[in-house]
Amino acid sequence: MSRSDRSGWRKFCAWVDGEEWCAAPSAPQHPVSAGREPEREVSAFEAYQQSRRLMQAVGALFCITLAVVLALVVVHLPPFGDPANPTNNEVSRRYIEQGIEETGSANLVGGMILSYRVFDTFGESSVLFLAASCVTILLRRDRKNTTPQALRQMAHEERTDRKDKDVVLRTAVLLLMPVSIMVGFYVMLFGHLSPGGGFSGGSILGGGMVLYARTFGSKSVQRFFNEHIYHLVKVVCLMCYGLILIYYVFTGANGLNNHIWLGIPGHILSSGIIMPINVLVGFEVACTIYAFYALFSEGEV
Repeated sequence: MSRSDRSGWRKFCAWVDGEEWCAAPSAPQHPVSAGREPEREVSAFEAYQQSRRLMQAVGALFCITLAVVLALVVVHLPPFGDPANPTNNEVSRRYIEQGIEETGSANLVGGMILSYRVFDTFGESSVLFLAASCVTILLRRDRKNTTPQALRQMAHEERTDRKDKDVVLRTAVLLLMPVSIMVGFYVMLFGHLSPGGGFSGGSILGGGMVLYARTFGSKSVQRFFNEHIYHLVKVVCLMCYGLILIYYVFTGANGLNNHIWLGIPGHILSSGIIMPINVLVGFEVACTIYAFYALFSEGEV
């Protein structure tokens, strides 16, 4: 590797680490610096200014183009409720007329998402899993491989978490946490009977965990939800979801009758695969929300 290549690589690494010396070149000073000519400093500064103006112009042009395209899409949308709309076809009629009979779900939206279009929901859960994995890889702090400054910062954060905080806030959170957990599980378990489901219930559970961690500190959450439990829940939920989907799609594609009981529509134990998938998706979403908060704020789950 040549000297210029090594210099460019060092500048790139410094830019990633946020060091100041690789920031924008300062305005040229007229006194001649040792080993460099004023003309070169002026040309480098002008090139940086030109590239910055070009980037700003390209960004502004992109935003204007995107706004125009979105406005044209909204203008050309079909009128709401028109019987001649392309959405009023045999697919929507099938969902409405035979949805309860085929899925066993009183919530037609939940039955559509987790039965007819279960592949889409599995893809969304996979995206959440990959996003959480990428954030963990990029932001996770390793106590065995870090700098003394980072270790001092971790120790300071732990001492700050142990300090007494507002009594009113702690009391309010202690009162709200049981309600948050109860509502989250209710929304997940009754998603096939009423509005809600795995994403909504998981968001409530994840938000409750974030509120608890923000009030009592991340070490308090790690007593019952640490990194090992987080990885176990994420992997097991996604694998169980995939196994249910494989069985459901295999039997349907081959014209076989599956042995998943649909139950009586309107009862809690009904809707076949919809309720267990709601629970699995809810845990997946709750873990992802809390992991994002913990990794961005503390660097560890």
